[in-house]
This record gives sequence, structure tokens and C-alpha cells, in this order.
Amino acid sequence: MRLNKNAAAIAAIAMTALTVSAAFADADARTRRAQGAAATQRGAAETTRERGQRARDTNITGPNGRTRATHDDRAWSRESGTYTHDRTTRYANGDQRSVDTDVLRTGEGAYSASREVTGRNGETRVQTGDFTRTQTENGHSVSGDINTTHAGQIDYQRDVTREDGVRSVNSSATFEDGASINRASSASCANGSCASSGVVTARNGDQTSWNQTRTRTENGAIVSRDTTFADGTIRSMDRERVGNGDGTGVITRSITDRDGDTRTQTGEYEITRTP
Repeated sequence: MRLNKNAAAIAAIAMTALTVSAAFADADARTRRAQGAAATQRGAAETTRERGQRARDTNITGPNGRTRATHDDRAWSRESGTYTHDRTTRYANGDQRSVDTDVLRTGEGAYSASREVTGRNGETRVQTGDFTRTQTENGHSVSGDINTTHAGQIDYQRDVTREDGVRSVNSSATFEDGASINRASSASCANGSCASSGVVTARNGDQTSWNQTRTRTENGAIVSRDTTFADGTIRSMDRERVGNGDGTGVITRSITDRDGDTRTQTGEYEITRTP
């Protein structure tokens, strides 16, 4: 589990810094306020979007009747070159976990990022990093150093290429002891259907791989994803969204866990747009 947590932390701080420029562009393109809500048998979610900001509140009740509430807030500004992402989760017993991420554009193709995580036990972990993005002949390359409270310094490298309609991404995070976490993935889209696959190699050599497809339908979309773990077990997810053409619709999500148990969730969603 520690390997997965390390990988998640590295990906979070690195990917946040690398995608911040895209977030700036999306923010400027958004000129309307949109508010949406979705509910299932186990919970409800409400999302509000405004120019340069998105907030989401989620309440989930588990099979044991215990409720978990999450508030997720993102804000970005292309003019000032800043991006923030704050997420707070409150558990049924009163515990709280918070994650605060800040990104600042420091120059042309250069970003600095910090991520602070306060766990349910009150312990705080900090990751900071500086990244440089350069264009290549068929994509771009990113390199940077990440400094963490628990894992020391991590050297990060990410290469993205686009050839023959396929986007490939290869990244590595190398720790002070020389061990590394590596991730390789590829994706392509054609005729309303997208397919992606990838594999993550942990520091001990264990591999986790996935395959995913997303297909547009006449009034929605279907997503299928299979994840294969190092011990050979598989977790599958199928999600279908069916819209009514008026901003409302139904989402059905079916998950088959690694032990073979299957659970299905259905919910309704509604999106309201105002000038």
C-alpha cells in the first residue's frame, strides 16, 4: 500500500503542475455558470462551475450507514499564473483529512508546486517541486525535482509523444536509494471512441496494468475499465450515462471487485446553466 501512496503523491504534485496551463485555457473559455447534481442509493454530489473556479460537495453513505462528506474546491487564473486545489474529507467518526495544493508559474514553461496533506491523525506531510516543460519534435518533455517529508528528494521525468494518432506518455520517479516508480501509457480516439492502456511498475518491480474504453452513444457515453494487479486479480468497472437531452439523465455504474463481488449503483443527474 505504501508504494501506491508514494505513486499517488508523486503523480498528484507533478501532474498538477504540468496540467495547470491547460486549466488556465479552460477557465478563460468558460463564460457560463453551471451547477449540476447527481444522486445514487448511497449518496449525492453537487458541482458548481464558474469562470476560473469549480466546487464540488459529495456525501456518501456506506452499507453500514456511516456517512463521509467531501468538499473539493479548485481555482485558477491564467493572468496571474496560479492554481489552487483544496480538498477536505470528513468521516463519520469526526476525523478529517485535508489536501492543499498550490501551483505558481515562475517563467516560460516553468512551474513550482507545493502539496500539503494533513491526515486523520493530525500528522502533516509536505511535498514541493519545481518543473520545467520543453517542446520536442513530436510532443514535449518535463523534468523536475520533488522534495518530500518522508521520501526525501525524488527526480521526476515525463515524456509525451504524439504519432499516428496515438498519444504516449512515459514517466519515472527516481528516489534517493536509486529505486524508481515507472508509468507507461498510450491513448487514441477515433469515430467517437477512445481507448487507453498503461502499466505502473512499483519500486519492488510489481506491476499494475489497465485498459479502458470510452464510447459515445446517441444520448450519452459508455466507459469500461479493467485493472489487473500484480497478484493476477482484476477489478472491473462499467459506467453508462444516458441523457434526456434537457440537462438531466441517469448514470449506472457497475463494479466487480478483485474478489469477484459485483455491486451496481444508479443515480440521476441534473445540470442547470445560467448566463
